[in-house]
Amino acid sequence: MNDSCVNKTSLLGKYIKLMRPEQYIKNLFVFAAIIFSNNILDVQLILPNILAFISFCILSSSVYVLNDIADVEKDREHPKKRNRPLASGDIKIGNAAVLGVLLCLIALFTAYSVNIKLLIVLALYLINNLFYSFVLKHVVILDVFSIAFGFLFRVLAGSVAIGVSVSNWIILCTFFLSLYLALGKRKSEIEYLKGRASQHRKILEEYSVENINQMMTVIMSSIIVSYALYSTSDPTKTLMIFTTIFVVYGVFRYNYILEKVDDGNPTTIVLSDRGIQITVFLWVVSCIIIQF
Repeated sequence: MNDSCVNKTSLLGKYIKLMRPEQYIKNLFVFAAIIFSNNILDVQLILPNILAFISFCILSSSVYVLNDIADVEKDREHPKKRNRPLASGDIKIGNAAVLGVLLCLIALFTAYSVNIKLLIVLALYLINNLFYSFVLKHVVILDVFSIAFGFLFRVLAGSVAIGVSVSNWIILCTFFLSLYLALGKRKSEIEYLKGRASQHRKILEEYSVENINQMMTVIMSSIIVSYALYSTSDPTKTLMIFTTIFVVYGVFRYNYILEKVDDGNPTTIVLSDRGIQITVFLWVVSCIIIQF
């Protein structure tokens, strides 16, 4: 392989890194509606659900690219983020902007090919992220709420893609869980950056580890109670209550790991911890078996 091919391969890898495909795991929330509406085996609904997942993956990559453009100067001062393609100078900002817009258009077109409602949900997700990038990320509490809304839009996307409604309990559980993960990430940022936290992200000076721990304790309880109530809401599926065991263990396990690692990124923890991976797998399998 000549130097030209090697350079092209290396550049492609940097563009892929910029798009952060490892974050696509978050978009699995798109499948919540089809699983909990007992339609997971309906072939006619699987395709639009997969297209909704793909459109969310493409749009989330677009959002990450645009966020990196907005935060490029601050990322250059961060001990880890300075290695990102834009912050390191491996990719020019102009090229990244073109990629971000192109990905956004492809995602919206893919969503429109499913139905107009999915397009609206993705548009709202995009607006929420733009609001977060330029306004809400600087407002205490509302910053983590905006992140949580992003997960709700994922659940709603799966719902409108296949034309079924989701339980109010699932919406509550999703909101509380995503809020818990967002607070955990804020906590890890403060602990990792220590005295430099506010220099990288101004909003971090509004939080303290003690305050975040208090909020996480409340949210952890809300997750467990909400899911327990959901699991007993359908008298025809009495075995669902036993899936609460996986939820409780998963939340406790995440909280335990958060105290042990420097990187509190939820995606990193899920992709690296075998205990959480097994728990999520057993929970999904159990839910599918019980639903049918």
